[in-house]
Amino acid sequence: MNGSRRRFLVRSGWVAGGLTTIGVSGCSLLPALPTFGESTAADAWTWVQLRPDGSVRFLLPRAELGQGISTGLSQVVAEELRLPLAAIDCHYQDTGLMAPCQMTVGSQSMENYLTLTARSAACLRETLRQRAAQRFDIDLRQVGTGPEGGFVLPSGLPIRYQQLLWAGESSVATVPQDDALELLSERRADELSIVGRPAEPVHVRRIVTGTETFSRDVRLPHLHYGAIARPPQLGVKATGWDRTAALAIDGVRAVVALDDQLGVVGTTPMAARRGLGALKVTWATLAPEALANVQQPLDIDHFIDRDALDHSGDSTGTLATGAKNAAQTFSLRYDSPMVAHAALEPRAGVARWTTDDAGRSSCELWTGSQDPWMVRAAAAKALGISPNQVVVHNQRVGGAFGGRVLCQATIEAAWLSKATGVPVKVQWSREEEFRYNYVGPQFSTRIDAGLDESGRLTHWHHQAVGAPVLTSSTFIPPYLHWLANRVPDPGTKRGMRSPYSIKHQRLDFADERVPMPTGPWRGLGAAPNTFAVECAIDELASAARQDPIEFRLHHLDQPRLATCLQRLKQRIGSCGQPVGIAATSYKGVTHLAIAAEVAVVGDRFQVTRLVCVHDCGRVIAPDRVRAQIEGNLIWGIGMALLERFKLENGIAATDNFDGYALARNADVPDLEIELVRSDAAPSGAAEAAFAPAAAAIVNAVHAATGRRYRRLPLKATV
Repeated sequence: MNGSRRRFLVRSGWVAGGLTTIGVSGCSLLPALPTFGESTAADAWTWVQLRPDGSVRFLLPRAELGQGISTGLSQVVAEELRLPLAAIDCHYQDTGLMAPCQMTVGSQSMENYLTLTARSAACLRETLRQRAAQRFDIDLRQVGTGPEGGFVLPSGLPIRYQQLLWAGESSVATVPQDDALELLSERRADELSIVGRPAEPVHVRRIVTGTETFSRDVRLPHLHYGAIARPPQLGVKATGWDRTAALAIDGVRAVVALDDQLGVVGTTPMAARRGLGALKVTWATLAPEALANVQQPLDIDHFIDRDALDHSGDSTGTLATGAKNAAQTFSLRYDSPMVAHAALEPRAGVARWTTDDAGRSSCELWTGSQDPWMVRAAAAKALGISPNQVVVHNQRVGGAFGGRVLCQATIEAAWLSKATGVPVKVQWSREEEFRYNYVGPQFSTRIDAGLDESGRLTHWHHQAVGAPVLTSSTFIPPYLHWLANRVPDPGTKRGMRSPYSIKHQRLDFADERVPMPTGPWRGLGAAPNTFAVECAIDELASAARQDPIEFRLHHLDQPRLATCLQRLKQRIGSCGQPVGIAATSYKGVTHLAIAAEVAVVGDRFQVTRLVCVHDCGRVIAPDRVRAQIEGNLIWGIGMALLERFKLENGIAATDNFDGYALARNADVPDLEIELVRSDAAPSGAAEAAFAPAAAAIVNAVHAATGRRYRRLPLKATV
């Protein structure tokens, strides 16, 4: 075993006793950008370890954000090793133990990590089988399937996995298995014992007993606390502060300035906060034109008039040709506001900067991020060291919704720890979480379309403007904006392409950089784009005097989505109530249809029924999938009726839940969910149903009242 591999095993604790399958892997020097690269089979062989007590240590390759991927992938490991789920000890991501994994976004965890995880566990199983054959000097084919967590020898003697660790042995390297490796988790449903069946969520007992560790719960010896001076307006800089007064506060250890940032470090959270107050920072003021720019909303018609939609998506046919065949034409505008992530847990980070006797420095970080490797790279840049000198221990995240790709509090803790030489925790308040995190951008859309005499779509021109999502200022430094502006933002574009077959269509959009930091939010552009697409389709179906489901079916050549719509029609039947319909093929792989019923209650709309037929391929963890869909439907209520993030005087006016309405228990009806049985590869469920849920609710309002609303959030009285 070479030295680097041994160091890897020592750091991971695997040399201390256990059996590990090992492949060639490593961490590359990454820029401070989101981690997009896919993991390899060589990376995955390091994820699973058998311990001497027969339990399995599983390094989860995805961040656990409450979506339940720790349960789903642990079920796969348990199925492959024929062990009970309770025997799988699932650990969260750690950049010191794993090669970089793709950031946890886009409902991609099952799609991209199911097979890799299954092969990792199956590789360990077959390594153990080879070990049994060697130990008992028998042919490999004679090592049969034995009791749970073991094999059976030709004599009938059972042998447990842990019996195959030889005395004094600390680790084993294995040759990767060939492509013919049998994956037990891919057997027929009636042959599976864990995959596809209800299961207790991993670590749920730690959550309900308060022993689960989130980033705010991390405790270190001699831990200090940091507080950061926040600007009263976007983009303004500090012009002065009173360091002496802050240092005079009992418990304040240091005042630290880094570039345009100011922080106070204290022995307690209250000491740091009191020191920040005593600092009495003075700030520059936004010039009138800059203030107007901050407050300026995005207006699609303004961009169309200036021919400023500089990116084009997929186009087919010719709009002019389609328009010639139109008996009716429509120009429909839809607008959605900036929105907050509103996660339950405000972000926090802990950093420990150390320098050894030889003068070598390193930094250890504890965070709760969708991308710990991006946090590592960003921290390294802030500290002026190599990413290889930074280790990030990711914790469970109390909700993310796209808002925890970069955990800013962790970067702040890192430079405060370097400046003071003590471990530092930075905990954002709820107000900081709302005012200084990035938000989901506003969108403004115009859809021009036509119908022929038979009520079929003749053409479709989808034009939209939104702020950048993946190439935003949150991730791209100012000196690279000129380059990022030339690249169509894939997050802004997501969801523009409708699932319907339209011969003549064109997609044009702009990703306009705005002063308020923007970034990923619950499906990226799919949320506002699907809202516009499905509301426009509903309006066109009404104009064609066709049933909204039948109108969609007439324009579909996607069988799985058609099946969802047909099953939805059967479920809602002839209930006698007006319903709103929406459907989508999220990223082309997850297909679903939703029906909503809405009543007018006083001055507001009340959703009285939500039905969802959902096809995300083969379902690994049905309870977790249902929970995700339920969450999607509830967030859809919020998007349609409640959520709006406001700016006033150049800064966020929305700074807590009293000013940011979310769906509450009284707003949520019984939710009806049907999971379509499918042998297709698993695809995303974490955010697919969200956008069409909002569109179905908006369409239900029209069905119930006859009024069309095209701006979110809706109000019953205008």
